[in-house]
Amino acid sequence: MNIKKEIKPSLKSVFEEFHHPNPNINKNAFADMHRFWLKESMLILIENLASTNIRLRRNSIKAIAYFGKDIVGNIVDLFFDREDQISRLSCIKILVIVASRNDLQDFRNDIQLVINTAIKDETAEMVLTVVSLLRQIGKASIPCLKRLCRDGNLLRAKASLTALIELKEDSTEKFLKSIYYDSSVDKLIRDCALEALTLNDKT
Repeated sequence: MNIKKEIKPSLKSVFEEFHHPNPNINKNAFADMHRFWLKESMLILIENLASTNIRLRRNSIKAIAYFGKDIVGNIVDLFFDREDQISRLSCIKILVIVASRNDLQDFRNDIQLVINTAIKDETAEMVLTVVSLLRQIGKASIPCLKRLCRDGNLLRAKASLTALIELKEDSTEKFLKSIYYDSSVDKLIRDCALEALTLNDKT
């Protein structure tokens, strides 16, 4: 039986596919990076995380996330090594994608350190991205999300409440009632809790 010999693409050709406007061709590049040029491509992709070119940055985030949970430790380290917001935001976006595809229980403490740091950032994109990470981590994030529902940042509180509802945990209904009847909570958040309770009653 003839076995077709695998041809290793050049790093240059892989990045030509990476920059191609077709997303399916991009995915082929991600696979080739992972299979043939892991270390070399990571060095380039990591530098792209600080780029002001949105498309380049997004593709680099997707490419790194394609490498899976093996890169989580490196991304956590990178988050703390970089001080610019764009790089840090990119790191969290990578973790969001990886968490949506993998159980990251083994990295729980490291990721929590990232969350604890990032959550101090009041910019809208960082707020929403951190809450997205908590949502993707799943039920282990419920205590944190409950605390954030009472946060003074209304965007963070509202996003956390939405994420909590989406997780569909048994204690959520009781918690929503506690939010609704808590006069110290902003009316917007209380109204959102009531709306969720009302919808739940109708289902």
